[in-house]
Amino acid sequence: MEKESENIICQNCKKDFTIEVEDFNFYEKIKVPAPTFCPECRHQRRLSIRNERVFYYRNCDSCNERIICYYHPNKEQVVWCPDCWWSDKLDAFSFGQDFDFSKSFFEQFKELYKKVPTLSLDIVNCKDSEYVSYCGDDNYCYFDIAGERNEYCYFCKFVKYSKDCLDCSFVYNSELNYECVNCHKIYGSTFLDKCQDCTNCHFLYDCKGCIDCFGCWNLRNKSYYIFNKPYSREEYQKIISGFNKKSFSALENFKKEFKEQSKKAITKFANLINCPNSTGDDLFNCKNIKESFDVSNTENSKYLFDVLDAKECYDLDFSLYKPSYNIELISTLNLGNSGFCSASHYSNDIWYSDKCNSSSDLFGCVAVNKSKYCILNMQYSKEEYFELKEKIIEHMKKTGEWGQFFPIGTSGFGYNETVAQEYFPLTKEDCKKESLLWWEENIGTYGKETIDMKLLSDNIDDISDDFLKEVLVCSCGRNYKIVSYELKLYQKLGLPLPRECPNCRHEKRNKIAGTRKLWHRKCMKQGCQNEFETSYAPERPEIIYCEKCYQQEVY
Repeated sequence: MEKESENIICQNCKKDFTIEVEDFNFYEKIKVPAPTFCPECRHQRRLSIRNERVFYYRNCDSCNERIICYYHPNKEQVVWCPDCWWSDKLDAFSFGQDFDFSKSFFEQFKELYKKVPTLSLDIVNCKDSEYVSYCGDDNYCYFDIAGERNEYCYFCKFVKYSKDCLDCSFVYNSELNYECVNCHKIYGSTFLDKCQDCTNCHFLYDCKGCIDCFGCWNLRNKSYYIFNKPYSREEYQKIISGFNKKSFSALENFKKEFKEQSKKAITKFANLINCPNSTGDDLFNCKNIKESFDVSNTENSKYLFDVLDAKECYDLDFSLYKPSYNIELISTLNLGNSGFCSASHYSNDIWYSDKCNSSSDLFGCVAVNKSKYCILNMQYSKEEYFELKEKIIEHMKKTGEWGQFFPIGTSGFGYNETVAQEYFPLTKEDCKKESLLWWEENIGTYGKETIDMKLLSDNIDDISDDFLKEVLVCSCGRNYKIVSYELKLYQKLGLPLPRECPNCRHEKRNKIAGTRKLWHRKCMKQGCQNEFETSYAPERPEIIYCEKCYQQEVY
């Protein structure tokens, strides 16, 4: 008899959540119990294991070379540079330990995690790229996060197959852009949000197929428009030439003006492109995807965030290269039939493991590569492995661990160092109450030595390489610098230097990218009774339309 939908009280936040019939079917297929944490609490747990933006200098614990890494030098974690970690010097089995049935699994895993050398940065095949994190095949990038096959991309997040992009988030197949969010195939553009196939455009919202447009919204296949009003090519160029975007103050004033003008824009309840039977936002070429965000080419999955090419998966973050039949993964590539893993790649049937690669049939392993039939970094025969694995699962069922992701704090990061702080922010006092680690960050300022940005904002072309030696201080108190190629891109795009540090700029883009939560709402078009799930909260000021009314208004 098929199990019915069931309302559950989250054992963490105590809020109600529903497990649907199709959810029970999936959990049965994957052979894990239904979750006792709600989707948001599960998501928070996964994000708390990933530090992607807080970097430190320390020495490699193997070769003693100075390296950039996720772990502060005062932390006890053993850290190796990529050259040492991927070499034959690392013998993950030398740290193996027998399973102790008198202890919990998570307690034993954490002991192992602290002993085994961890990667300083999780990057694959990146060339001349500094401060990049969770990137693959990046060339000449700087502070690129979760990038893939990018060149000369600076201060970006989840940008793919792009070149010469500055301060962009969730941008794909694009070139020479600044401060763009949720865009596909854009070129030579600045301050675009939810745009596609646009060239030489600036300050656009939800526009497609546009060339040479400025300050517009909801346009399709237009050229030479300003504030949604058409002009001749000559008129357009004359008006645009009068706008001094090199001036910081002029740029800030126009941002305010565009914000007011664009209140007339119609916002579709969700950005779903070719996504039948799907809910969430920023989904592209998906089928049967529910409650997911920033996902492409995926089917029959639920609770996905920043995922590409997945099939039959639940609760994944930052998982790429065709993940299939998985549950609760973060920062993984090409995993199949696996669950509760982080930073592991090209493997099958691995469970509760971290930084394991090109392997199969692992359970509770750390840094095990090209191996199979291992538990807590101990090698077993095939028969021994499956027998012990089943005994451990039964033990974890008794302790309430089986089917749960690693507890917050397993990675050794302070909560405020992790991605969880971006989407589920806590104060230092909150962390203290919940017994979560908070890592003190020494920010510091340079006082009188800091250059006066106001003197430089309108003179971008006159700034020399000598300026790159200057240390700047953001209003948040963080220090930052302008680096060489970054300066060249500002000059090429004709933009002033930023007055805020990369982290503050990133936080602002996060707000533009939108929340990762759904609300049930009605279409705001007068007379329409259509209802939908949307990431726009009821108190938001946007005019939200259903698909039908949006299409009638925009096309």
